[in-house]
Amino acid sequence: MVLVKFVGDALQYMIGGQIAEDSLIWRFGIPGIGLIIGLTVAIIIASIVRAGTLYTMTLANNTGVQRGLVDAQQAQFDRLTYGDYSRLTAAASGDFVSRFINDTNAIREAGLRVANNLTKGIVTVIGAFISMLLIDWQLTLVLLVAYPIAFGPVIALGNSVRKRAKTAQQQVGEVTSLLSEGFQSGRVVKAYGLEDYQSQRMSKGFLDRARLYLKVLTDKAAVDPILEVTGGIAIAGVLAISAWRISQGDSTLGDFIGFLGLIGLAAPEIRALGTLNAVAQEGGAAADRIFEVLEAPDVISDKADARPLAEVKGRLEFDDVSFHYPDGSPALKGLSFTALPGETIAIVGPSGAGKSTIFNLLLRLYDPATGEVSLDGVNIADLRGVDLRGAMALVSQDAALFDDTIEANIRLGKMDANDESLRNAAIRADADGFIETLPVKYSTQVGEGGRNLSGGQRQRVALARAILRDAPILLLDEATSALDADSEARVQAALTEFAKDRTTLIIAHRLSTVRNADRILVVEDGCVVETGSHDELIAQGGVYARLAKLQLS
Repeated sequence: MVLVKFVGDALQYMIGGQIAEDSLIWRFGIPGIGLIIGLTVAIIIASIVRAGTLYTMTLANNTGVQRGLVDAQQAQFDRLTYGDYSRLTAAASGDFVSRFINDTNAIREAGLRVANNLTKGIVTVIGAFISMLLIDWQLTLVLLVAYPIAFGPVIALGNSVRKRAKTAQQQVGEVTSLLSEGFQSGRVVKAYGLEDYQSQRMSKGFLDRARLYLKVLTDKAAVDPILEVTGGIAIAGVLAISAWRISQGDSTLGDFIGFLGLIGLAAPEIRALGTLNAVAQEGGAAADRIFEVLEAPDVISDKADARPLAEVKGRLEFDDVSFHYPDGSPALKGLSFTALPGETIAIVGPSGAGKSTIFNLLLRLYDPATGEVSLDGVNIADLRGVDLRGAMALVSQDAALFDDTIEANIRLGKMDANDESLRNAAIRADADGFIETLPVKYSTQVGEGGRNLSGGQRQRVALARAILRDAPILLLDEATSALDADSEARVQAALTEFAKDRTTLIIAHRLSTVRNADRILVVEDGCVVETGSHDELIAQGGVYARLAKLQLS
């Protein structure tokens, strides 16, 4: 700011104009040739100081914003991972991916621009206006009236950007889900010739995304023209008033040049602050979506006085348990049964009968609407969740594997297991044989979701993980559905041996899988309608007998 005033006085001096005795040139005592030298040195020093300050500030701001984003992403991921399972199933996975990627990018852009430009812009504008007031307070009033009037519509546009940006970011989640679904179902798309169908679905998603984003850009684009017109009007007013004041002898050409220099310094920063509001509002909309996750309350959580789990005997009991899906439709209706320690219970029934819901309630992924689920006589809602789930090993039909090595995926069952225990678990799961045929054996990368392995191989690795866990309660949800008859027979023999002295619950559609269970529960329409051994249920001629007949036929 001082440099601009200095230059104005210098120009006034060089064209032979009169300079006030309190001007910077006289104060520093450098008229004549010293003026040029001093001005040159001052400009170089000022440029070096400004450059160093800007670099340091930008580096510090960028580092702070990046660290803040990492913390926000980690907090959001932890909130979803440690929080209610129902939250993960209530929305499409693409929506969550969008929050981590697209919303984070919007916050990053807003954060960096605000951090790098806000302080610099405000300090520059305030300094420029203070300098203007010292040069000519009357001219400064013209600017102080003009620019605030322009910021009314700028703020209104910013609020509009925030609303539109939030809708656009939600739509990005929908597009991400469509993309994920399209790639994962590529086999079905090819088999059924659905390329045109998929292309049309994605085209609509892309067009909707473009339409919403263009609305955001339209609002943001209106900011610069408003400020440009305002700046033009302000400069025109300054020019007219300055010309009149100079003609009256109340001002000098040097003051006018210095004043214009200060306007030139402040105007870009004012324009940047105007556009910054729209960017900040777009980042604010993204932050709103992240805080929706961070601030969502947990429905299922440990009680303050939750009990640690002592030695597990394995008695499981459902007492008049009812449960409803989020849409209100019933899954279980007063279901009751007891599994004794060391007993193997098979749960069979038609699709949609509520079999998998039983496992979800046992793991306390959900709480029942009515009734009670207990372990060794204690309501599982009174136990610590980590202890409850630590007493169980689950193998589900989807055999979820992580993008890591086979060894790492098995070791997830018990992180501190030694290599011998890990391999023994793989042998008992009939997995060691195929693993040893692979080029790098247990170090083989399974790929995303285990895509590098066949369905049967994935299930055997998941079974090995459960066996390694060595939990007192074993939950098998269609655990051998992807195995051929020979592999299934070997795995079933291993599981029968492994299930000794542990409570085992088996969900299966293939009755050959469950016929050797101690008891079979037949679930239909959310209730246990039959119970008994395989032979007893066949003799009853009820639901189980009908299912057996259908499979045999």
